[in-house]
Amino acid sequence: MANLPHRLKLSIVIPAYNEAKLLPTTLAAVQSARKAWEDLGWKSEVIVCDNNSTDATGKVARDHGAD
Repeated sequence: MANLPHRLKLSIVIPAYNEAKLLPTTLAAVQSARKAWEDLGWKSEVIVCDNNSTDATGKVARDHGAD
């Protein structure tokens, strides 16, 4: 059971619609949490689901490392 974390990948999915202003703060908090998981050997990814935003949500997400 000790090797279990090394076989799992945590996916963090953030639905977003016109969240360009708030997304950087959210992604910074998520990145901080990811660091704690990485320190324990867990892999993770962040996926921002841009719901046809009319602002720069998609660009902000990409600029902050989200998939």
